[in-house]
Parts: sequence; C-alpha cells; structure tokens
Amino acid sequence: MLERALRSVLSGNERLAPRIEVVVSDNGPEEGEPVFQRVATGWPGQIRYLAHRPGLGAIGNFNRCISEATGRYLLILHDDDYLLPGGLELILESLRGQDDCVVLFGVDVVDADGHVRRRQAFSRRTVLEPSVAMRRLLTESSFVRMPALVVRRDAYDVVGVYDPAVGNPTDFDLLVRLFARFGVACEPATVAAYTVHDEAATESMFNEGVVQTLMTIFQRAAATNVLPRAIVRRTQADWFHQWILGGTYRRLRAHDVAGARATMALFSLPSVRALGWSGRWRPIRLGFAIMVRLPDRVSSLLVDAARRFESAIWASW
Repeated sequence: MLERALRSVLSGNERLAPRIEVVVSDNGPEEGEPVFQRVATGWPGQIRYLAHRPGLGAIGNFNRCISEATGRYLLILHDDDYLLPGGLELILESLRGQDDCVVLFGVDVVDADGHVRRRQAFSRRTVLEPSVAMRRLLTESSFVRMPALVVRRDAYDVVGVYDPAVGNPTDFDLLVRLFARFGVACEPATVAAYTVHDEAATESMFNEGVVQTLMTIFQRAAATNVLPRAIVRRTQADWFHQWILGGTYRRLRAHDVAGARATMALFSLPSVRALGWSGRWRPIRLGFAIMVRLPDRVSSLLVDAARRFESAIWASW
C-alpha cells in the first residue's frame, strides 16, 4: 500500500514537480525505506524521507509532516490511501487563484483491492461558511475523507495541529477546529481514493472509550458557539447513528457477526441512548438490530445478498 500511495503522487506527475514538495514521514518498520528509494529514484522535484525509529506514534507522525512541510497548502496522504490518476493536477488547478483555508475534494471509497464501493463528490464548487460547514460535519460522520482534504499551511498556526490527547478521533477534533474557524470550500473534482479495509486504524474505534472521547469533541464543538447548542444536540444523534451503523456494516461485510453485535451494543451506552433516535437512520438501525440477532450463518447470507445488491447499484450508477 505504501508503494501504491507513493506512485499515485510521483508516477506520471514529473511535469508538476516544480509546483509540489513531497515529505515522506515513515513511522513504520524498516522495510518502508527500500520502497521509498525504489519509487522516488529519478523524481525531479523536492522530496524528503524521514525515518522514525522508534516511531512517533500515528498522531506524532501526522504532526511531523505538518511541521516539516514548507508548501502553502498541505495534503496528508496516509499510506493506505492514494491519489487518482490526474488527481494531483486537478488539486493544483483548483487551488490556482484561490485563497480558501480549507478545501474538500471528491473521493472514491474503495476496498483493499481498489474496487469502488462508493463515490462521494460535489456537483459544483460550493463555499460553506463556518455554521453551515459545522452542521454538515456534525451531522454526517463520513462528510470528510482525509485524503481529499487540503489545508492552507497557516490555518494550522491558527487552530493548532492534531491533538495527541484525543487519540484515534483526533482528525474529527481537528476538523471541528478548522471548520469552526474557516468553513470549507467544496470542489467538484474527485481526486483521491479512501481505502476501507480490516487493518485500518478506524476499525479499532468502535468501543466505549472512543464514544466518550467523541462526546467530548461534540462538547467542544458546542463551546465554539458557531451553532446553537440545541442544533448541535440534534446533529449529534444523526452523527452517532451513522457512525455506529457504519461500523456495524463493516463488521457484517467481513462476516464478523459477533463484532457487529458488539458495535450495535454501543447504542445501549447511557450517553448514546440519551441522544434519542435519529429519524434519518431509524430504518437501517432497525434492520441491523434484526440481522445481528439472527444465527451467524443467516446473517452472513443476508450480508452477501446486500453486497451483491450494493455492487449492482454502483455498477449501474
């Protein structure tokens, strides 16, 4: 995956080299460096490789990228994601003549083999002021896919970088700070692929500790006063429903019915139960609640049928 991510930036983009800087901050095992050397050899532009042994941790590694980068805009590309062909040029052209602090592009959500499971894009360029941007962010848990987010370097000077104290949801915490201060410009170009796979760090997020951290982030969002607290409260029910149901679906797709049951059980936590039901997600919640109570084999057969239906929809789309 590291090689795929690097090649998506470098291969075929040599003519763009004078306009970009590539910083590879390696927090993994030592086999990452030979991959970098093999892929980066001959690249005509600015490129640096930073090895961290021992590692800085994921969040420390993200912040090292930000501190080392010197460009006007930054895009953090995790090693399991990648840019689409032509994506880098689309980003550069979209940013030409613009002065937005936070820019969000379209993204393809793909599986580990690169098969598109969902396309998430905007029909036209739209600039969302902070209140509108925050409402979208706090309603839709998948509104932002990180490989499609470009942030002006000086925006981090204003709101800060990733907070290690937050842990796994640190990107959501940072987005709250960015959107509350700057809003977001949504661009119609689809530039990157976001990979959903069983080894992703997000797969370990669905537990009670993370739920409590997310609740704290919503409290911080309310404290910005960008939105009335009553609206933040209403959006919170939609957000947590989508988040928990998304985690349940991932486990069902992996035929991990026990894991799906454990994820659905998060609805029983007092803090989540206090949010009430989301009218938007009620039918899916009821359907999943039935599925996780069925025998494992029956649940797996239903999931296989749903996956074929899902694939047919996207193929026709």
